[in-house]
Amino acid sequence: MTVSKSYFLCFTVRSGSTLLSQLLSDTGIAGHPQEHFYHNIGPENPAGDRIPDYGRFVEETLERGSTPNGVFGSKIGGGYWHDFASRLRGIEGMRAHSLQQALDRYFPALRYIHLTRRNKVRQAVSHWMAIQSGRWHSTDSLRERNPKYDFAAIDHLLQEIVIRDAVWAEYFAGNCIKPKVIIYEDFVQDLHGTLVGILRFLDIDLPSELELPSPRYEGLAGDLSEEWLQRFRREKQSGWWRQFW
Repeated sequence: MTVSKSYFLCFTVRSGSTLLSQLLSDTGIAGHPQEHFYHNIGPENPAGDRIPDYGRFVEETLERGSTPNGVFGSKIGGGYWHDFASRLRGIEGMRAHSLQQALDRYFPALRYIHLTRRNKVRQAVSHWMAIQSGRWHSTDSLRERNPKYDFAAIDHLLQEIVIRDAVWAEYFAGNCIKPKVIIYEDFVQDLHGTLVGILRFLDIDLPSELELPSPRYEGLAGDLSEEWLQRFRREKQSGWWRQFW
């Protein structure tokens, strides 16, 4: 298969990326945007998953992540973008080239979709809830039915989200890139409108009778999440000269 168009879905955790990826993939014309380039770079595996021939891996991933119309898609998190960029530039024949040249070599007509979230405190609460419960998606079973509020943990996750989002802001600004910005709060209110907007942004030819897919995931926020959000707001602003939010 010859890939003619490609895109990266640039996201941070708990921003609706799994749902958006599912909808894009299920159209059958927008690639299969999974986390193809995440290689277990967490603290439990500081060396990451070393792939002997990364160039070959990328080429095989392009085949695996594309739909028959030649469109490739991949999710990429702000937490490992620099790791991926380093691996790409480390490919034999790419070491004397810039990152943009390496991206152009492997990802034709590359475009970027930036998925972000307005309420980052709510995002951090969602992340802490998922870490404890083990339920990252509505299709997952609960591991822990009594998660505990922890101000320090939520505050740490909040700062991490801000930094990971800043990775994308810096990259886009530094390379004069204008991504398609998708705001989580707007996206979940208009799934189909968001999806059609992305397909048009990618210049994908839409069949006259395109049947837009239905979501296979549901939101997980509930009363406990709201309680934690309000508690964090109060505690975060405790001692300030006034409460701003």
